[in-house]
Amino acid sequence: MKKNNFLLSILFASTLFSCSSDNKSGAEPESLYQQEGFLLSSISQSTAGYSYYAGFFSQQPSGEVDLTKNTAYSTLMARTSYQNFIYGISLDGDNKLSKQAILKSSGAVVEVASIPLLDYLQAVLIINENLGAYATSGNRSLFLFNPSTMENLGQIDMTKAKNFPENEGNVYAHLSYRPNDNKLFASLLTNSSKTGQFYDAPDVYVEVIDMTTRKWEKTAVFKQATYPVSRGLEHSVVDEAGNVYITTQGQYGLDGQLGANAAKRSRPQILKIPAGKTDFDSTYAFNPINAVGQQNSSFQLLLGTTYDANGIAYACISAESYPARLLELIGKLAVNSITAAEYAELSNLAFYSPVQRWVKLDLNAQTAAVIEDLPLTAAYSYPSTHRYDGKFFLPIYNPSMNLNGFYKHDPATGKSEKMVNVSAGGIVTDLVKLSK
Repeated sequence: MKKNNFLLSILFASTLFSCSSDNKSGAEPESLYQQEGFLLSSISQSTAGYSYYAGFFSQQPSGEVDLTKNTAYSTLMARTSYQNFIYGISLDGDNKLSKQAILKSSGAVVEVASIPLLDYLQAVLIINENLGAYATSGNRSLFLFNPSTMENLGQIDMTKAKNFPENEGNVYAHLSYRPNDNKLFASLLTNSSKTGQFYDAPDVYVEVIDMTTRKWEKTAVFKQATYPVSRGLEHSVVDEAGNVYITTQGQYGLDGQLGANAAKRSRPQILKIPAGKTDFDSTYAFNPINAVGQQNSSFQLLLGTTYDANGIAYACISAESYPARLLELIGKLAVNSITAAEYAELSNLAFYSPVQRWVKLDLNAQTAAVIEDLPLTAAYSYPSTHRYDGKFFLPIYNPSMNLNGFYKHDPATGKSEKMVNVSAGGIVTDLVKLSK
């Protein structure tokens, strides 16, 4: 329970394109589904469980929005979006890769096609309209599919890939694609329920797949780094030259490594596989939290990494001290002595403490700069960032400031503005822009 709850990442849903076969005039038939607009979503938690809300807006949403006036869902968990399609968890919670759309008639999210799975859907990456990859919770399970037809194109043979058979979980939680040489990079998340940590291996392992032959090629290893996930939408961070950047979390202090003297592997780092290469650059390990002067933070977070252009990216990082009670509970979780009530308290503090800031990263110079006109936020929960039309849409959740929505940041001017705030419906989770 603790790991499923603590790793929960909710990403929400949007649209599809559908055609009638009866089109005698030769003109493009009208779709049943929205092809342009925005979908704003949220999640609400109570003792009864989770409720999910999403509302469609024909224009960019603004002001105060009560999402409880829109459609409610029993499950609404997307993994990615492409054009006016959403790919994610089935709306009924079944093990499927679900392709979803927004009905023009009602604004509701509906499933239009799916691929049945044996296991839980872990990650999805769309390469183009005819090719995508997805991973499930099965041991080293990686598949290819056609996003347009939803045809399963088969499983990649990963039997030679790194495996920790003593750990219950060996899954690919983050996928990156490099178009320069048609390579897919799958980051291994290996985990054992016998420890309080969320990653149980000494190093980071990224599998390289040649998408031309559709075969496993090798395992890239970076020593003294752990937990290669970004949280949020797990964006592929690949620059124009073909450098692949892998965000790692470290151990959140769950291995007892806290403060400025914590082991390097226990702190967040951004790693690099250079352009044209399939091994890590062993000299590149960028810690943005240290770069802004937060070396003494008890534990550090690096969340929602998203690429812009010319070596610039954005992420959310630890910026202020964490509550003392949170650190106490982390210590209990680390040794598996935490009670159910204490775990609920820990989750509440981790998800809702606004002690992070959005920063601009220069991946070439390895520098970080706080975006000063964005407030502190509690970003551990749902750091779902987007880049639309050259602007960044960044979630801000700060209960003490009554902030629960998205800000729009313009990299050209360096200015940010408050865009939309969810006044009811739980924590804001995603803002998807639909396009033809």
